[in-house]
Amino acid sequence: MAEDVVDTDTPATVLSGPSALPHGRVPRRRAFTGGAETLLLPEDVQWARQLRATTRAAGGALDMVLPLRVGGSSPPLFCAPPVVGLSWSYSALLPHIPAEQPLYGLQTSRGLQRPEPLPASMAELVADLADQLRIVQPSGPYHLLGWSLGGIIALALAEELQRRGEQLRLLVILDAVPVIRDGMPVVPHGPSPDTDDRWFLYNFVLAEFGYRPTLTAQDAEPEARMLELVRRRPGLGLDEWPDQRVLALLRVIRNNVALARAYRPGRVDCPLLFCAARNPPRLEVKLARWQLVVTGPVDVMEVDCLHNHMMLTEPAARIGAAITTMLADEARERPMLAQ
Repeated sequence: MAEDVVDTDTPATVLSGPSALPHGRVPRRRAFTGGAETLLLPEDVQWARQLRATTRAAGGALDMVLPLRVGGSSPPLFCAPPVVGLSWSYSALLPHIPAEQPLYGLQTSRGLQRPEPLPASMAELVADLADQLRIVQPSGPYHLLGWSLGGIIALALAEELQRRGEQLRLLVILDAVPVIRDGMPVVPHGPSPDTDDRWFLYNFVLAEFGYRPTLTAQDAEPEARMLELVRRRPGLGLDEWPDQRVLALLRVIRNNVALARAYRPGRVDCPLLFCAARNPPRLEVKLARWQLVVTGPVDVMEVDCLHNHMMLTEPAARIGAAITTMLADEARERPMLAQ
């Protein structure tokens, strides 16, 4: 069980109540992150199991546009990937949005299936993603979503589509920041950017595929240590990948982080749904950052979970319901906006 994983200027309308953690959640087992012993919550174990099931269902799909649900008459919702560059986890939204709503994951997967250069800037990355998603949906209105580092990618992609003259009708941000400022970790409780954070990022990879992420800051060769852990536990997904592909995924992740750190957004004009997890800072601080870069109506939902757990069943159900409401409102307004 615990050996499986540790993972550790427009007025806003608040859609939900306070985000205090319900009483009675007791850490179950111990695991190691960064050399410090930390307690696992039951949600950590649930997330590990869910990730394993998601990995099996994804079947190693590495296309830049991942069809999670096709068909339907509504414009798709495109989901930008978190730090690992893969969007498999967004399948958790499928039971919680209408069956006629298409859903696609976007993946920063160049370099994984064959050797090729990685994007050198966020602008280059999102220009590529925009070209790919327009194969699925040639013109707007567009609906975008991003969780964690994916929130930055979704914002940059919104900028790129707007620059091309396209209309953005919804931007959904799941507990992300628009700018990673100097000294700020990429994810909550992450290491300082002036340290060697390879071990921490590689733990994300291990957790994403259902392995126990036991790398620490003391590992002198984290790449070799990660490969050793993967080869020791067959049947979890990564063991089917050659070493070169696993190492390529690590390069993709480090590149994603570098591009996100260097990115400085302009402004995007579209409706915003901001979903905040319980992690600090306070909701008003998180929201104020987004209101500097997104103009348009803002809706806010507080989700009673940690940042890493937003795609667990209960949080995903609440997020899916909010998205469904926003998309239904947008569909009703679409004919009037077209006049």
